[in-house]
Amino acid sequence: MISEPSPRTIILNLLRGAVPEKAEELCRLWVKFGHDVEVAPSAKGATMNATSRRIKFDTKTIDLFWLVGFSVWYAIELYTPAIMVSTCMERTVEDVLNDDHERPQLEADYRQRLSAIKALLDANGTGEVEWPDDIPMPTDDRAGMQNDQERAVFDLVSLALAFVLLHELKHVIFSKTGDAPTDGAEEEMSCDTWARMTMTSSLAEYARNEECNFADVEQKRATGIALAAIVVHAMTTPSMRWGGDEYPPIAARLTALIDGYCQPSNSNFWLYTACLLVALMREDRRPLAISSSSYKELVETLLAELA
Repeated sequence: MISEPSPRTIILNLLRGAVPEKAEELCRLWVKFGHDVEVAPSAKGATMNATSRRIKFDTKTIDLFWLVGFSVWYAIELYTPAIMVSTCMERTVEDVLNDDHERPQLEADYRQRLSAIKALLDANGTGEVEWPDDIPMPTDDRAGMQNDQERAVFDLVSLALAFVLLHELKHVIFSKTGDAPTDGAEEEMSCDTWARMTMTSSLAEYARNEECNFADVEQKRATGIALAAIVVHAMTTPSMRWGGDEYPPIAARLTALIDGYCQPSNSNFWLYTACLLVALMREDRRPLAISSSSYKELVETLLAELA
């Protein structure tokens, strides 16, 4: 009889699959620090944290990654045309959106998905919420996805989840080695930086070995990390988004995770990320009297506006 793999093995395999060029290094860290992986009972809010002994999460929080990942894909479809027109004509995003007579209904549909995310956070378990009909239920069966778009979202959700788990692994390492920053907010930012570096620092060598285009590989990893930033935003209660003793302002974390990639200024990464940030601004009813000459410039301006 074949036994089911432990949560610890499942999470290690997820990380190795997401960052294959670091597979051996991750295995060494897994053995060296000897932490457990604990699947807690689902509860209200989001559960994802770490101590020197373990990384803990609940299945509802994993489902949250899935729901956010598939929900924000609709933000891409919703805001891409306006961003493209705004950038090409250097008109403000607000003006272009106001000219789109179909936008109010499309945004209403998107807000329903945002309501589903909030309902999941407020619930004790996934079974308590009405799952959107047009979003597949969470699964580990990538081959069972219906089309290329669903498979693309599956991959991005996996990368986003890997990023957050690497963040928690760094908390374990800090606790074990005793060299964590004394300031809690600084530790959070350090864990974000370490997770981003782990996922991106060896991409050039990986691309050469796999005979892949470096820009394509970086774009996919960066997009997964950008999605992780949006999930972190969703997990952070509005009262905590300004930061405190233990957590930095959410805008600072978004900037640290999204900015600074060497992608071309009009790459799909910057377009995807601009859509995510516009969605956050629209969700908060903030004005978008912003124009730019490239998607990258728009992202940088949006990050500054969110700060």
